[in-house]
Amino acid sequence: MNRFKILIIGILISYSPISFGQSPVNRILRQYLDIQQKRIGFTGVVLITKNERTIYREVIGKASFELNTPLTINSEFKIASITKSFTAMLILLASRERKLTLNDSLAIFFPNLKDTAWRKITIDQLLSHRSGIPHNEGITDYWLLKSLLAFNRGQSLAEIFKMNLLFTPGTDVKYSSPGYFLLASILEDVYHKNYAAILKEKITNPLGMSHTGIFSTKAIIPDMSSSYHLLGDSLITAPYRDFSLMKGSGDMYSNAEDLSKWANSFGSNVWDKVIKEQIFTPHTDKGLHDNDNRYGYGWFIRPDTKYFKSAYYVGGGTYGCSAISVWYPTEKIAVTILSNISVLPVNEIWADVEKIIFNKPFELPLLKRELNMGSDQLKKFAGHYISEKQGMELLIAADKKHLYAKFGNNPVFEIYPDSSLGFYGKKVNIKFTFQADQEGLITGLVADGRGQIINFIKE
Repeated sequence: MNRFKILIIGILISYSPISFGQSPVNRILRQYLDIQQKRIGFTGVVLITKNERTIYREVIGKASFELNTPLTINSEFKIASITKSFTAMLILLASRERKLTLNDSLAIFFPNLKDTAWRKITIDQLLSHRSGIPHNEGITDYWLLKSLLAFNRGQSLAEIFKMNLLFTPGTDVKYSSPGYFLLASILEDVYHKNYAAILKEKITNPLGMSHTGIFSTKAIIPDMSSSYHLLGDSLITAPYRDFSLMKGSGDMYSNAEDLSKWANSFGSNVWDKVIKEQIFTPHTDKGLHDNDNRYGYGWFIRPDTKYFKSAYYVGGGTYGCSAISVWYPTEKIAVTILSNISVLPVNEIWADVEKIIFNKPFELPLLKRELNMGSDQLKKFAGHYISEKQGMELLIAADKKHLYAKFGNNPVFEIYPDSSLGFYGKKVNIKFTFQADQEGLITGLVADGRGQIINFIKE
C-alpha cells in the first residue's frame, strides 16, 4: 500500500470533531487499526464516545492465542497505572468526608516512621508525585525478586519505607507508584475496609462499572483476556508479576465500556465540581515521563494549543497490558484503548486516532514491501556499531535469510529490507539506513525511530 495523506476537509483552519455517522471516518479508523495489527501486532479494543454515546467501536485480535478465542467488547484487561486515577478520586472523596486533609503528613498515618523527611511527606505530594519517593525500581531487587513475591501489607510497607528519598519532598517531581500504594493504605486505614471494598462502594457500583475490580494472579476472573508480551518481534506469554506491591497504583482490571463510563463521569454531575477542579488542576511545575504535560491528581493534563485539543489522560503499562484513557472536556469525547499485549505504543495510537477524529491532516502508517536478499547480501551488514555521542551500542547479525538488530541489553528483533541499504522493524518502529563507501563496504548506519535519529559507526 502506498503512503498517502488523508485530508478530511482539505486545508483545515479549525479542528472540530467530525460526524461519526459518516462511513468514511469509520473506514479510515478501521483501515488504520488493521494496518497497526499487521505492523505492530495490535490486538485490543478501541472505543470512542461523545456525550456518553458510542460513536466508534472496534475489537481486534485474540483474548487467547492458545485457544484461538477472539476478544469481545466485554473482554477485560489489566489497566495498570490507570488505577491511579481511581485512587486519586477516592482520596478526594475521603477529604470531602473529612476523614483526612490533603495537607496531612505520613506521620499521622504511620506514626512509627522514624525518618524525618519521610514523616513530612503530605498526601498532596503523594498524589502529584512530588514526594521524592522512588518508582518501583527503587525497591531493592524489585525486578529480579520482589516483583515476583506475594507480600502482605506490612511487608510491602517495609519495602517501601526502606527506600531513600530522591529529593526533599515538594522540591521536585518524580513519578512514583509506591507513593500511590501509600495512598491506598491510608484509605484502608480511614475507612477500615480494604481497597477493593472502598473502590466498589464509592466508584464502581455508583457508576455501574460491573466489569471493573482488583486483579489477582490467584483469582479466576470471568471475561479476563490472557496476557502477552512483545519481545522484539516475538509474541510470548507475559512474564509473571505479583500485584501485591501495586495496590492503588496499578492493580485494577476493567473493560472498554467501563473505562468509558469512568471518563464520561467527569462530564456529568456525578462528582462535586470542587473535586473535579482539584483533579484537573496542574499540581506540578514541569512534566513527567518524556513530555511537558503537567500532572493533576491521578491524571495528566494537556492544555489547549494551536495543535492539540485540551485533554486529560492516564495510561497504563505492565506485563500483558498497554492501555490509555482520554477525556476531552470541551468536546465531551472519551477515547479508550486497551490491549492485552505489553509494550505496544498506545500513546502513538491515541495520537493517530486523535488526528482522525478531529479532522487533522493524517498519514496512514506504511505497510512496507519487503525485498528479497540473499545470505551474502545480508552478511555485509552484520557487525558491531557504536554511537559515541549517545554512548550506545548496536549489534547487527545475519543468518541465511534474516537480519537482526540488538540495542545494548534490549531484546533482539528482526529487521526487513525495503531498499538496497534500507531496513525497518515491523513491531519495533524503527528505520535503519546503512551507509556504504565507494567500494560498497558498510561503514555505518542511521537509526530513526520514536522521534530520535542516531548515527552509528561500524567498528
